[in-house]
Amino acid sequence: MRLWGPTMAIDVTTVRLGLGGFFGVLDTELRRWLGRRGLFHLVLWVAGINGFVYFVVATGNKPFGSLGYENLLNALMVFPVFAGIILAEATVVGEYRSGIAAWLVSKPVARGGYVAAKLTGLWIGLSVAAVLIPGLVANWWLPQVTPYRFVIPDAPVFGRFLIALGATMVVLGFFISLTGLLGVLIRRRGPVALIAMVLWLVLRFAPSQIRPSWYRYLPTGLMKADLDLNGWIPGMEYIHGNPFDPASAVWATAATAVVFVAGAMLLYRRLEL
Repeated sequence: MRLWGPTMAIDVTTVRLGLGGFFGVLDTELRRWLGRRGLFHLVLWVAGINGFVYFVVATGNKPFGSLGYENLLNALMVFPVFAGIILAEATVVGEYRSGIAAWLVSKPVARGGYVAAKLTGLWIGLSVAAVLIPGLVANWWLPQVTPYRFVIPDAPVFGRFLIALGATMVVLGFFISLTGLLGVLIRRRGPVALIAMVLWLVLRFAPSQIRPSWYRYLPTGLMKADLDLNGWIPGMEYIHGNPFDPASAVWATAATAVVFVAGAMLLYRRLEL
């Protein structure tokens, strides 16, 4: 059955199969995150992120005291994103080279739906296990800890803190989708992750090389940081009461991530599996 429009035809059966394949693979991925994989990541990230922040705030190793939330947001902008890049590379390139992808799409699963569901499932699982829950745990204990120097970190308004975590998840989604697209294009483990990590470094630590007017269209507006550590990152400014200036960067970064996934879907349909 086809629905004809003025310029194109839409194969309804193909669309249904594609959506069915997408939700089927996504359901499988999310169920895996609810099992041992999710438990492993949850324990790893809660202990790792909170242990790191406690180390630099409450011990004599780093004099960061009142910058506890700054350290938390910086940690969430670094470690989960790098993990997302590595896992996305393994998902797209690793499964392509191992033959797992060919086996899966031999079933009634559309190629585009398969890669989109894999990347979406990874983003949801990692966002919850590596960003949201570790962040909430840190927000519980940070205002109660006795810091090495300065003063006890003040707890921010909870709603603002959640929005800052949400912005971090958007950045995570950007780099997962970017890595997925690069994986479909290059199909070599190593170069894919390297390119994504170099881009992360540029967008985060070289904002002076980018026109300030472009911040609203790039993840830089959410993650920029000076190498000399002068000034807060945008999320930190927001949770302490300043206006959320990079709000437009959230929408632009999210839209770019969707475009990356769509590009990966289109290119994956043309791969020889």
